Amino acid sequence: MKRSIFTIALLIILEVLTAQVQEQPELLVTGENSFKPYLYRRSLLFSPLPDMGDSLPAFVPYVSPEPEKPTEVQTIKHRCYMQFEGNVDYGFNSFISYYPSSSLINALTNTLDMRSPIPELLSIHNNLFLGALINPEFPLSLRIQNVSSQGDDYDNTMMDFNISYYRPYFELSETNFKDISAQLSYSYLYQKIAEVPYKRNYLNLYLASSMEIEPWDIKAKLLTKEGDAGIQIASLYQDEFKRFPKVGINLTADAYNVIPSIEFLYRYPVNGFGVFSLANEPLLESNDYLSFLEASPWIAFSDAHKLKKVPLNFITSLDYLYPEKLNFSLARLNLKNKLLYEVDSPVLINSVVYRIPSVRYTDIFSNQTTLDAFFKLDKLNMHQDIELDLAYLSKDNYERVPYRSLLNLDSRFSYNYDVWFFNLDVLQHYFTKDHLGNDLPEAFVLNIGAEYNRDDSAIYVQLANLFNRKQWVFSEQPGRGRNFYLGVKHRF
Repeated sequence: MKRSIFTIALLIILEVLTAQVQEQPELLVTGENSFKPYLYRRSLLFSPLPDMGDSLPAFVPYVSPEPEKPTEVQTIKHRCYMQFEGNVDYGFNSFISYYPSSSLINALTNTLDMRSPIPELLSIHNNLFLGALINPEFPLSLRIQNVSSQGDDYDNTMMDFNISYYRPYFELSETNFKDISAQLSYSYLYQKIAEVPYKRNYLNLYLASSMEIEPWDIKAKLLTKEGDAGIQIASLYQDEFKRFPKVGINLTADAYNVIPSIEFLYRYPVNGFGVFSLANEPLLESNDYLSFLEASPWIAFSDAHKLKKVPLNFITSLDYLYPEKLNFSLARLNLKNKLLYEVDSPVLINSVVYRIPSVRYTDIFSNQTTLDAFFKLDKLNMHQDIELDLAYLSKDNYERVPYRSLLNLDSRFSYNYDVWFFNLDVLQHYFTKDHLGNDLPEAFVLNIGAEYNRDDSAIYVQLANLFNRKQWVFSEQPGRGRNFYLGVKHRF
């Protein structure tokens, strides 16, 4: 019955909507309260105007120039964006965004994600975002998220109400405050695991800002999430010659640990268009339940929640841009090594119910080396990514971290021809362990997609994982196998 309802609903939507399609690389929007459109794997939404969606700041890479003060937003040509997508696993996704001309409300977005890989598992993730501008100095955003998922001997409901405020800079006397961010949220969690109910309410707070007092930059972050509280403070000296844009002491603390560390950033221009950088940027992260439920909507939670601390986040990077040429050539090259020590990082383990993992918080030591190369020839683009990820559980005799492939080779090709866009992905993941230490088979994933776009409408299809090689979030849950996606988009 459930599958019949999904099928009928999908057919009705596809009959009503007529559309075409547009180029779509990977899309991933991240932040302290990350919002990730669920359609990013296959199709990039029509690009809305910057600064009209989330009020949270974007991350600026080390090799980028210092951000300028925001300028006035230009007139919006398209105020509504819609995207609908279905697949043969009886899943359905939708994205609807509207930017009204109102002086008070500037953005309204809804994202829906429905999954049902097997009849026993069903999940619905609904995300509503509202951006408001009470006055030019006081932008606010409201986000309401709901995750409902069920399985055999498992029932889960989570609601989250979040109000966010962000201001890029504020001057008070001779002191400059930058990246002022404040979030207040209320979360409700209800789970029933093997007929045992579990209910919790959380009041979450996030405050962060930095203050410039020449020649010092003082940063502070206060975070409470899922019942745990943490604080991060850094005092950084700013080099007037900009070779060391920042260097200083960073302190991260919660109810379990107080961790001092050194934070610094060093940049050196390389001949041509390259930048070499060294950095250590300690982190305090929330480990919020909503992020877990995006990866897998079927997880059992408990009172064991902890914030993640990353005192060692040492990054060595070489980023190089090459002049554009007429023939097939290398356009950009990035070589990066990350040495990390994560305290209270989450991993999935067995729970009392089959297919439903629980979360364990433990320490992880890892070394990640990646090589990204971008090639270009007229309308043909190629992205080659090679990653070696050595990740170990430091508290468990340095056993391998489960579900993290040792070797990843990703090759992505895209080609534009008139109103058509074609893409081919070859993704290879080798030497992966499950939560019991067993070897998982290598994944060789081949995706083929095509998209037709005309004016402000588009339609796209993708044959995903043609060889039906399973990709696992948790080995007792059904892995992502062969699938067929059909989607439509329209803007006006």
